[in-house]
Amino acid sequence: MEGRAARVCAVAVTVFLCILTFLEITVLELEWERLEVGISDDTDKSAAKNESFAGEDGVLESNKSKKNEVDTEDAGKNQAEKDEKTVAATEPEFPYYIKVNRKQNCITIFTMDESGEYTVPYKAMICSTGLYNATPRGTFQLSTKYLWRELYGGVYGQYATRIHGGVLFHSVPYYRKAKNALCTEKYNKLGQQASMGCIRLTVEDAKWIAENCPAGTTVEIYEDEDPGPLGKPEALKIDGDNPNKGWDPTDPDEKNPWKDISWDE
Repeated sequence: MEGRAARVCAVAVTVFLCILTFLEITVLELEWERLEVGISDDTDKSAAKNESFAGEDGVLESNKSKKNEVDTEDAGKNQAEKDEKTVAATEPEFPYYIKVNRKQNCITIFTMDESGEYTVPYKAMICSTGLYNATPRGTFQLSTKYLWRELYGGVYGQYATRIHGGVLFHSVPYYRKAKNALCTEKYNKLGQQASMGCIRLTVEDAKWIAENCPAGTTVEIYEDEDPGPLGKPEALKIDGDNPNKGWDPTDPDEKNPWKDISWDE
């Protein structure tokens, strides 16, 4: 009986140990599976994290690229603005100096030389100054400009520019504010004293001064036997019987009937 009992106990112990071993193996397998899953999850998360950073880096790089493009564009604009300012800074505020020879009834326009002095003759104009030297001598600065300006005697001048007080540059007078109402006989007096003190010009020349000589431009009115470095231009004479006599021949208006006529004929 004792031997049988011992065998039964031995078998039971063996079975118990086998079951225990099986359980341990099962637990170990489960633990390894858990660890493997954990490692896999961590790897995936790490990869995802890396991908996320790669994505963020891509965005950042893209933003950097865009920022660089914007910076380059802004730099280009800034440089262009600087260049414009530099050009503007090098251009004189008053590009011309106007000298009116009251004795010779002509004008010489001067521009600057390399030293910034107005010594370069640029353009000459014929004019009519005031009767009995009514146009004052002196140095003045241009101010107000007018497309049309009513003048003494109820007549009108085109492209008027104020020199001083009531003295202006303007075209030869018109009987009314109309381009075809020119005072022909006054036009034919260009080159001699004829006004009440203003300086009369052809429409072409009055327009040039109005458009190219800003307020503040210096005008020097003087007297000299020498008309100036460019001489004294001549003005065309208008026949009083010509049907176009109401128009200044130099007026650039496209409706001017003189524009299709050759003055050499």
